[in-house]
Amino acid sequence: MSRFNQLVAGGILLFLSGLLYTLERIALYIRWYAEISTGSWLEKPSFVDPFLQNWFVTLFLFAAIPFFLAAMNVTQKISPSENPTDS
Repeated sequence: MSRFNQLVAGGILLFLSGLLYTLERIALYIRWYAEISTGSWLEKPSFVDPFLQNWFVTLFLFAAIPFFLAAMNVTQKISPSENPTDS
């Protein structure tokens, strides 16, 4: 897997993690505003932690880290036959 592909895979996983987190927060606030718009609610609304409730957010976040670490490895070993600058 090339360095570019690792960066793209890590970026996509990080983006998906952030997107799922944001969508869950939006849904939570919409529900809370719908409850308080009536003027009364039975209990104080509980804000759940998406990292503990939705394992996909955590999975995508932690799956992105190895891709970024592998892509940012500046000491990649390139054989002399693959080096285009050698004459």
